[in-house]
Amino acid sequence: MTLEQFLDRFDGPERSVVIVNRTDPDPVLNMLVDTFGDDAVRVVDGRVTDGAGYGRGDDAPGDRRLTAGAGTTGLTARELATTGVVDGEGEPVPALDVDVLRRHEDVPFDGGDPDEIENLVLLLEGDEVVAGSTLGELGDAVLFVNSDLYITGSRSLADVDLPSVISGLDDATFTLRGYPESNRQKLLLITISRFIERAAWTAGDGTLRSSFQRLSRIDDEVGTREVYERISDTGVDTHLYGVPDELPADLDAVIHAGDDPDFTDSWFVVYRPPEGPHPAKSDPNSDLVRGVEGGVGLLAVETEPRVWRGLWTFDADRVSRVNRYIERNL
Repeated sequence: MTLEQFLDRFDGPERSVVIVNRTDPDPVLNMLVDTFGDDAVRVVDGRVTDGAGYGRGDDAPGDRRLTAGAGTTGLTARELATTGVVDGEGEPVPALDVDVLRRHEDVPFDGGDPDEIENLVLLLEGDEVVAGSTLGELGDAVLFVNSDLYITGSRSLADVDLPSVISGLDDATFTLRGYPESNRQKLLLITISRFIERAAWTAGDGTLRSSFQRLSRIDDEVGTREVYERISDTGVDTHLYGVPDELPADLDAVIHAGDDPDFTDSWFVVYRPPEGPHPAKSDPNSDLVRGVEGGVGLLAVETEPRVWRGLWTFDADRVSRVNRYIERNL
């Protein structure tokens, strides 16, 4: 069995990314499509409201903003994004009440002052909202940056964090395309990989297993070399996998070299805590604690040139199975 066949045993929920926008949606939509793929993105052109009236009294006819009432079990995109607000000419317009999202404490949300939010990105599973991030949060992570930020080391490990919309993609299978088909999609893999590396570095113990396709990339990319020096220096049992075109020198890590498809076509970063992967509650403001305490892993396979299929997960069983496969077979 190969890692690609192993990956086929995993499935996950289908999720989509929606932008609710008070400005021109086209530039943001184009970036989202280029980042997440054509099939994963839908757009809702709307605007944000903090609950105040639009030149009408709060009880005025037609002003039907949703509030979270007793017995609410979930938050749907329709409830959140279609509130029946009217504009100054009495015409209905899409709107979003951010306070509604905030009152659903089970929905992770990155946000600030509603008056300052121009664009909000939602992650949906079916019609239910499972996470929300401001465009600013998502932009700082993946939309407005490029891979050089990580390759050169300009973004340090301590600065790597996942906005809620990216965090909410855990266990969802994905297909991403690399350059030149896409300038951005592969950045998702890099960002999630760096987050897992940060979890290992923060923990300072346990085991980290990472593949590079070609081992020469470790020394070729200054930022990558620095990351693995810092991780191995903390005492994390560090294992590196890839084709032995050039072995990294003076790095306190165990090198696993090979040239079969598991080495040439896989991209994995798996952190296993000392006591083994186990369920762990997330910190309200960050999934870092969850990864440090319970383990976290990414597995992707290049199914055709520059096309990657995979998933990333906090699930203890999945992290254990991926780690065990790598430990036994590579």
